[in-house]
Amino acid sequence: MEETSINHWHTKSIEDVAKAFGTSLENGLPDAEVETRRTGYNELSADGGAEWVKIMIRQSKDVMNWIFFGLAIVCFVLADYVTGAMLTFISVLNLYLGFSQEYAAEKTLAALKNLSSPMADVIRDGKEQTIPSRDIIPGDILLVKEGDSVAADARLFNVSNLEADEALLTGESVPVSKKLVVLDREDEPLGDRINMLYSSTLISKGRGKAIVTSIGMQTEIGKVAAKLNDPQSDRTQLQRSLDKMYIFLLIVCIICVIIVLATVKFKPNYDVGMYAITTALSLLPAGLTTVMTLTLVLGGKEMTRHKAVVRKLKCLETLGSVTNIFSDKTGTLTMAKMVVVRFWTLNEGYFYVTPKGLAPVGDVYRTFEQIPDKASDDPNAVLVDKKNGLTIDMTRLIECSALCNMSSIYPREDNDSLISIEDMDEKGNADKMASNDWVGSGAPTEVALQVFAYKFGMGKPDLTDNNWEILLEYQFDSSIKRMSTVCLNKETNQLIVFTKGAAERIVDLCTVRSEDVPVILEKVEILAAKGLRVMAMSYRVLDEIKDPIASLADETFLQQFNRDSVEKDLTFVGLTGIYDPPRPESRKAVNEAHRAGISVHMLTGDHEVTATAIAKEINILDVRTMSDGMIRDCVMTGTTIDAMTDEQLDALPQLPLVVARCSPETKVKMIQASSRRHNISAMTGDGVNDSPSLRIADVGISMGLNGSDVAKQASDIVLTDDNFATIIRAIAEGRRIYQNMQRFLLYYWIVLLSTALILLICLALRDPENNTAAPFSTLQMIFLFIAFTPPASELSIQLAPSTIMRQPPRPSKESIFNKEIIIDTISYSIALVAAYVLSFFVPLFTIGNGVEGVNCDSQYRNQMIPGSCDSFFRGRATLFIVVTLGSIVIMIHNRSFRDSEWNLAGLKRSFKSRTIRYTFLFDIVCLCVFLYVDVVAIDGFRMLGITWEWGLAIGGLSFLIVFGEIFKWFKRSYMKPLENAIIIED
Repeated sequence: MEETSINHWHTKSIEDVAKAFGTSLENGLPDAEVETRRTGYNELSADGGAEWVKIMIRQSKDVMNWIFFGLAIVCFVLADYVTGAMLTFISVLNLYLGFSQEYAAEKTLAALKNLSSPMADVIRDGKEQTIPSRDIIPGDILLVKEGDSVAADARLFNVSNLEADEALLTGESVPVSKKLVVLDREDEPLGDRINMLYSSTLISKGRGKAIVTSIGMQTEIGKVAAKLNDPQSDRTQLQRSLDKMYIFLLIVCIICVIIVLATVKFKPNYDVGMYAITTALSLLPAGLTTVMTLTLVLGGKEMTRHKAVVRKLKCLETLGSVTNIFSDKTGTLTMAKMVVVRFWTLNEGYFYVTPKGLAPVGDVYRTFEQIPDKASDDPNAVLVDKKNGLTIDMTRLIECSALCNMSSIYPREDNDSLISIEDMDEKGNADKMASNDWVGSGAPTEVALQVFAYKFGMGKPDLTDNNWEILLEYQFDSSIKRMSTVCLNKETNQLIVFTKGAAERIVDLCTVRSEDVPVILEKVEILAAKGLRVMAMSYRVLDEIKDPIASLADETFLQQFNRDSVEKDLTFVGLTGIYDPPRPESRKAVNEAHRAGISVHMLTGDHEVTATAIAKEINILDVRTMSDGMIRDCVMTGTTIDAMTDEQLDALPQLPLVVARCSPETKVKMIQASSRRHNISAMTGDGVNDSPSLRIADVGISMGLNGSDVAKQASDIVLTDDNFATIIRAIAEGRRIYQNMQRFLLYYWIVLLSTALILLICLALRDPENNTAAPFSTLQMIFLFIAFTPPASELSIQLAPSTIMRQPPRPSKESIFNKEIIIDTISYSIALVAAYVLSFFVPLFTIGNGVEGVNCDSQYRNQMIPGSCDSFFRGRATLFIVVTLGSIVIMIHNRSFRDSEWNLAGLKRSFKSRTIRYTFLFDIVCLCVFLYVDVVAIDGFRMLGITWEWGLAIGGLSFLIVFGEIFKWFKRSYMKPLENAIIIED
């Protein structure tokens, strides 16, 4: 149906809305009907016309194109139509290449952004599904929870403590509490439509279900989409620096032209005019910004292949400078495949639960006061009868695990309805099903507790199908580290509060004998020392409510309860120990970070002892090199850090490597403290409360699998596998991208500086009438522009050297033209100029006695003495060969700052490069044509074919090869090594 046929959904009853869209509140839309109902996609239309038009306009503003065009006009004025036509062609070609590459880059970047676009949870065909937000259609049943960005406008029909931040639409900073009411006024302000959700607003608390009423441009946010375009540029610091460099080069170019003209007292003829144009061209790196942009975009695409989606290109430069990584534990350093392996009650002692992953099967053994690694290690362990052998404490602990829990588990190969263990036993296939045959929905900790309850045949569906009903939910709050539900036991007609959370927080709310408190806390320490996440379970029977079932007839009955009133006077029932195994690759990744000079910090909500045990296991705390005292100093709790002033935190010898019981506020404080120490920090986060720390971190990294939409939008990078090892791969890729940018910028600077220097040196060279004689013709200079570009593009896609993660982080304030780059630029440029001088002046003064002809470029065929320009033209040809092929030699040298590239391994690598092979072949063919086709050589490129000078050119190229190898040997011998001298065993 047309989604706009009814506009005022907030005034309609749930039944009317569901009927209008032909949807089911329980089952949602049928999958088979989705595409036939679809009238469009849930996305905002692009503003301002076609993207290719914008790119063409941007490219047409490129100063380089206008300089080429201006020089072409000068050539036409000087009646050099060939050169003018070539410059015009170069201007158009540069515009086309810039446009095509930027257009391809924009398409790639758009594809990368789509990978990080929000997902939405919906119900279709009775199944919960996670789909891209753009695929939602009106009538879908939308599921929202804390941290979600609402995917579309929707009418609520189920809420649980639901609040939405609608400041984007209303400007109201206070979250709106949502209610299931029918409003009367059709013109009710958006901020007062408490039964509606609106696209792009944020769920700040609770959860809910709603019927999608509008999508895309029909949403309230769509109506003002034009006002919401993000004007913020994604240009990197380096790109902005290059813009400034262009301006600097333009000024230098003008100065050099003035110098050339000044040598003839500003009375130029054709040859001097061409000399000035050639000098100008020698200083302008055509295509440099395009190559730079393409390098960044292709780098982002490569990182996507490594499961890290780049949302902001700016972070690619920063990644190479990261010195500290602040990482969550659960799901990032660990597998997030939590399983309850132990529990303890005050009266019965310890129990061991056989782990089977997500499969809700496994035996339970009572081990009394022992905590063996396996039940078989304890000869006194007693198998528990899970149906008839449960005490009241055990029963309450299991009920709390199941009912104080918003997660669920599903058999992968069955329908979406939950199946109880009893049902599975009747089918005879529960024990045969492996962990991979089950799927969990919800937080990993809650899923583990739900699986634990299932093992006793007391999963949440089993209980709610047998006299239990969840009436109220108080969600987990990271600041108080607990969660509660109020449940009705219909069989006993009792209201019971179940509360679970951090043991030290729960015990304070319980009526426990004073002598039992130290016993409970001691057991917490023992379980935590095993690397287990410890959760305390408690309950309270609300005896003051005499007849809950009758009281529920009053719709206002539940409104009398609040969190403070129910979370008190609790009865402690026991502890659960949840094991979350570290990822197999985490230890190796941490060691790789240490070798790269990066400090890894683990921030977790776990108990201090649990966090310490896991940190030791993955080598964040190295027991081989750290004493017990050092380890204690490196572990702190969030509460301790929050209580410290900035001055006290800054006075610590180093920031703690492990922060237990960490809150979102603690994360922010840690990032700020790291920044004050001038570190470059990467922060991971997944929850809505993590967004402040993600925003202020130098590199914010969100989780793609379990992260909230708010966290993703606040981050620079989204990990599609939530894996810590992916962060290390991303840093390695960031370092590779930055070094490649350094390499091709170094290459550009060397070839441009050396070319400009030889032109300035040759200002001293004069013909018999004291006119200047340029070592390059303008057409030669144009060809060199073409010849220089492929080697630069080859450098921009170099693979990372094997030592890249054994080098320390790059200082964040260091210019891309660091000390070594400057030394390389000067050294290679001097070597090139030496080769250029020899290749040009030797033929010039061997064949003849300098420039013997007058105005050779314009009057070669009209010289009074035939052949008087031959030595000049042959010297120019030899120089042209050395410059053209020398650019390939320099590019090969620049593949590594210090390692040899002209040894056997380097030569094999060069021959394998299609760019080098094809560029060399192209250059040789062009040189032969340009040299030995007289009309092209003389009238076009202003040179002559050579004979013995080939030996001189080859000698010059050999000199460049030998010089580069000796220069690198000197650097390896006398400069500080690039690699860290850190040896860490995996």
